[in-house]
Amino acid sequence: MSTHTNHRTDEYGGSFENRIKYPMDVLKTVIDEVNGEVPVQIRVSVDEYVDDGMKFEEVKTVCHIAKEMGVASISLSAGCYDAVEYAIQPMFIPQGFIIPFAKELKAEIDIPVIVAVRLNDAHLIENVVENDEADIVAIGRGLIADSLLIDKIKAHDYDNIRYCIACNQGCIDRVLGGMPAHCMVNPVAGEELTCKLKGKSDKKVVIIGAGPAGMEAAITAAQRGMKVTVYEKGELGGKFKALSTPPEKDTFMMFDRYLVSQMKKYNIEVINKEVKADDEFAADTIILATGSTQIIPPIQGIEQEFVLQAEDVLENQKELKGNVVVIGGGLVGTETCKYLGNQGAHVTLVEMKDNIADGIGATFIGHMFAKLAEYQVDVKTSETVKEIKNHEVVLSNTTVPCDYVVIAAGYKSRNELAEELSKKYDVKVVGDAASPRRILDATAEAYRVINGL
Repeated sequence: MSTHTNHRTDEYGGSFENRIKYPMDVLKTVIDEVNGEVPVQIRVSVDEYVDDGMKFEEVKTVCHIAKEMGVASISLSAGCYDAVEYAIQPMFIPQGFIIPFAKELKAEIDIPVIVAVRLNDAHLIENVVENDEADIVAIGRGLIADSLLIDKIKAHDYDNIRYCIACNQGCIDRVLGGMPAHCMVNPVAGEELTCKLKGKSDKKVVIIGAGPAGMEAAITAAQRGMKVTVYEKGELGGKFKALSTPPEKDTFMMFDRYLVSQMKKYNIEVINKEVKADDEFAADTIILATGSTQIIPPIQGIEQEFVLQAEDVLENQKELKGNVVVIGGGLVGTETCKYLGNQGAHVTLVEMKDNIADGIGATFIGHMFAKLAEYQVDVKTSETVKEIKNHEVVLSNTTVPCDYVVIAAGYKSRNELAEELSKKYDVKVVGDAASPRRILDATAEAYRVINGL
């Protein structure tokens, strides 16, 4: 139906009437074939979000024609294959952004209107129906995150909802890569039959570290009835604050808030102290979830005061003005560029490989490059940093003047306690302490280790 994809020159292309002819012929055939035995529904994007795509006025016309043909309901979505971020919305797309379209169509048509698209808030979902903005709410990823979402909303059990955070890492990115869907916030998603929570246990478990892996381990242990003690030298949450600082990434804190609320729900003891290797514990098993630390590459001049670590910049929300060189073009480096560019800094991104943003999913990557372009980030690939002099970075092919340098050269595990503690205790290392990865991997590993005890 869209001029964006329909380039035909026969009776099915060209004018709007011609472009809708083929899908309407198919729809009529289906309606005639089922002969009222089952309801027929259409799903259509309210806007394809490409310049030459369908817009809402045309979409409304299609809906009215379909209604006259006998469809039972209309389900609304958005986007297209060339605007996939609107079809499978990441966290930078606003929650419930097509609700106004649903409300407008509902006012014009007398069959049920179904609205979907990033409805990951209980009150937002309730308001859609209560305010007569749509007849039905469709939820997909939210039920992967929490299969009891609807039951919890009905019971007003809002604090115990495990919301989808629209990271797309476990579901969409894996599916597009030919793998089964998992979920960052739900460690059993996609493996419900093989990863059911085991029965009660009276084991005593000590967990060192309260980032995502540590908190997931503690909650799972508490759910199994284990006596749990968590040691954390700082705040609960680990790297959540740094992750949520760049523009459009604050949704990560929804998962942080859920984990913290569950820690409180199960009355999990948290001792605020830094554990030493010679500390004594009354434990059957120790879970080492001490995370990772940034790699400091062996660059001459890296010890100077104007050279900072990306995690420190993000976690402490530092404001850096002027010319900033970011060394490292992975996920952390590119997100740091967004953060600094949004502050008004002139950013140069240096990466030794011939490309940047490795590992960023399909629904995020286009937006990432668009933001780097918007902030006029100067990207230099296939460049090696030779030296950091007094406010200039010497590369293999050029020299870049700077006010600050930010290092984003990857992570290494922080697991120094493992060897000594293993001499006296059964020690399991999980999350980044085992190998720096994503939260998706850390929480799944923590759950499985506790469930295997």
